[in-house]
Amino acid sequence: MPIFFVQGKMNPGDVMEISGEDAHHIARVLRMEKGDLVSLSNGVDALGTGQILELIPKDRKIKVKVIEKNKFEPRRPRITLFQGVPKGQKFDLILQKNTELGVSEFVPVITERTVVEIKGESKSKKAERWQKITKEAAKQCRRPDLPVVREPVDFDECLELLKNYRMVLVPWEGERGIFLKSILANVPPDVPDIAVLIGPEGGFSVEEIEKARKSGAVTVSLGPRILRTETAGFVVTAVLMYELGDLGGDRGSHYA
Repeated sequence: MPIFFVQGKMNPGDVMEISGEDAHHIARVLRMEKGDLVSLSNGVDALGTGQILELIPKDRKIKVKVIEKNKFEPRRPRITLFQGVPKGQKFDLILQKNTELGVSEFVPVITERTVVEIKGESKSKKAERWQKITKEAAKQCRRPDLPVVREPVDFDECLELLKNYRMVLVPWEGERGIFLKSILANVPPDVPDIAVLIGPEGGFSVEEIEKARKSGAVTVSLGPRILRTETAGFVVTAVLMYELGDLGGDRGSHYA
């Protein structure tokens, strides 16, 4: 069963409301009834079980009583994907699959070679739509913590944000001497956060690479083949979560 996200502390006995598409899914698709149990999360630090008290299909609302609550600690390392915005619907796929893999935050980046134009109010509207995509992906893979999707930033703004990370990796086809495998061999197992910067179609310009290096980023090679922008993020995230996170064993989120 998917996890349904609610707002609040989720203390046992609290009555929470599930509304909109989630309520429709519970009532019309899953055909659940009063008394049935659902999995709940506040998307931040609490995971639990709720019992349906009332279904109001016409208002797309469901009232649920929390009967069990467990705390969970956010997964480590915290991976933020700074993704050059690609054309078409590719970013939707990037959000979906990297949410499944465990990315904690997404920052869309407008680079020199980005073709898509995002201006003004469309930034917030796109971020809202993208957040819905990550929420649906988290529900389906039963991920209790909800990834954050930021509004698009330009490359210089991106570099400022990258200063907050202990490690910044930039896969780049022009890198010949440093490989992702060799970098990970020397990463402390308790590293708290890692930023991954992926270019759009056409990659980064040489000037952007130099700026990133000067800001402390490490360019790495992913091997002899040139990967598509949507593939590169999957590869790096999967490797990081296998080596340092919860994809390869007992690290990552802790439930109590």
